[in-house]
Amino acid sequence: MDTAKKEATIQELQTLLESIKKQETQKSSSEVVLEIDGLLIDDTKTKSGRDFYDFFYRDWVAPPEASNYSIFIVEKPFRLNTTTIEISINEITVFQSFLQPRTDIVEELAKQSIGITQQYLIQYEELVRQLDGEERKGTGIF
Repeated sequence: MDTAKKEATIQELQTLLESIKKQETQKSSSEVVLEIDGLLIDDTKTKSGRDFYDFFYRDWVAPPEASNYSIFIVEKPFRLNTTTIEISINEITVFQSFLQPRTDIVEELAKQSIGITQQYLIQYEELVRQLDGEERKGTGIF
């Protein structure tokens, strides 16, 4: 009788172990996230562009709910000593402006661009959350 109970207990434990393994496998596969997240990529060419990038990098704080994004800061030459600065998030341009060689203007422009970039990330995450909501999920049956 004891061996029958032991066999039943061993079988129950094996079944429990298999179900836990299955749950963990499903959980890990459904929660795939980008490991390198929130990259800030510098593609500036002049001193003013580098100053802009430095001011942006110094003051940048990502919104807490933002994930799976990369920020590209690209400088393009324009006329004389003026260039354009462009900020893109995952290949979508969110900010574009002329960049002058005056440091105070560059710093103020970097602060403005940080606010716009943070707002974009917040709105994007809210949109994703709304689209992934329970009312939008289907059963898969047509």
